[in-house]
Amino acid sequence: MGKIESIIARMAGQRVYLDTNIFVYFLDRNPEFFQAASAFIEAAESGRIIGYTGDAAVAEALAKPYQLDNVGLAASFKAFFATDDFLSIQSHDADTFDLAAQLRGKRGMKFIDALHYATALKAGCKFFVTNDEDFKSDDTMEVILIKALLKKR
Repeated sequence: MGKIESIIARMAGQRVYLDTNIFVYFLDRNPEFFQAASAFIEAAESGRIIGYTGDAAVAEALAKPYQLDNVGLAASFKAFFATDDFLSIQSHDADTFDLAAQLRGKRGMKFIDALHYATALKAGCKFFVTNDEDFKSDDTMEVILIKALLKKR
């Protein structure tokens, strides 16, 4: 996992937004992406990076346990997100929704993606970790795609 460790080292001490799919891969123990997701989760837990996400990411992660009507699994997901000193979960206020609408209008992003990106911007994140190729780096924030880190060279 040399590429991942190198990226995490470059992110050290910085605000990093973790997209929903990172949590889903970790919580579902996804065979392809679990180790990569774990590296970012552990970096946030240890304080190497300053981890951020939004209420929308928590809600998206909870969708599967609710779909399965698995109250116990939903409770364990909620406990995971409530872990102290791990992650700053940002609420989506009117300014964040307005910025998301602007991003949707100007960049053509899906609204939920625009909401995640707006939340990361409002939180001052320098990095956005995802596996969604619809996100693109810009002058404000660097997008890190998990699948790109796992490609063999």
